[in-house]
Amino acid sequence: MQIAFALQEFLAEHIVRGSQPKTVRYYKSMLELLLRPYLHEDMAQLNTFTVNKAMQAVVERNVSTATLASYDRALRSFTAWAVGVELLSKDPMAGRKRPKVRTEPKKVLTAQEIQSMFDVVKADKRHKERNIAILWLLLSTGIRAGELCNLTLSDIDWNNGILTVRGKTGHGTVPVDRRTLQVLRRYVTHGRKATIPHVFVFANRPLTQNSLTHLLHRTGKKAGIQRRVGPHLLRHTFSTNFMETNPDPFALKRILRHSTLSTSMQYVHNSTASIRNKMEESSLLRGLRL
Repeated sequence: MQIAFALQEFLAEHIVRGSQPKTVRYYKSMLELLLRPYLHEDMAQLNTFTVNKAMQAVVERNVSTATLASYDRALRSFTAWAVGVELLSKDPMAGRKRPKVRTEPKKVLTAQEIQSMFDVVKADKRHKERNIAILWLLLSTGIRAGELCNLTLSDIDWNNGILTVRGKTGHGTVPVDRRTLQVLRRYVTHGRKATIPHVFVFANRPLTQNSLTHLLHRTGKKAGIQRRVGPHLLRHTFSTNFMETNPDPFALKRILRHSTLSTSMQYVHNSTASIRNKMEESSLLRGLRL
């Protein structure tokens, strides 16, 4: 079987077993680009040497270590599947070391930067209530861009303060505090003009993830923030603030709806000042007289 046909079967199996469309698109784009020179070759040609050449071509494009690791993960998943369905007798990725990923702490938004962003959206009379609600919801719950855009009126449990969200990891529930519910209710009753069920709209159409990203980027720029502001930065900001004020990683994992605790911890970027204060509070030498 040609590698191209095997790749189609690999993607089809993901669809049948219920993988998210985003996951299928990820594998398709990664593997088609990575294996483009070899797609018309037989699967038997997908050996250690072919894998090395394919990954070396990626390295020569000077991609980030995170991108290189992403290609590596996609290829490992494909070759492991191929061994499982007996298209390969041996996994060419077996024994191969994974790329080392250099991660740099993301600089989350400060209280002053957040205030500046709210000042910007408050000045937009046309979409003031909507954009305030968007900023507030993202910063108070850490929900993803897709989850916010998919939110419908029936997803809001006003009495119990719970949102039902649908996105990257399927369905889930997110607790919402009273102040956030007040902001949402004000937008729904005073600023939302729509006949469709979606909460956040533009011209009676659901707000898209691209539109949301552009909105946050423009707002951050007008607020004088020197780095790009997007939905994920707000998710990191929420997570870091949550852990600094409520050091409960298991609660954070539940709120962010991650499958592992280590994934949730990647979203926490404590400031140096915050860590220093915690060290002083927990020091064995605190109060010692010299």
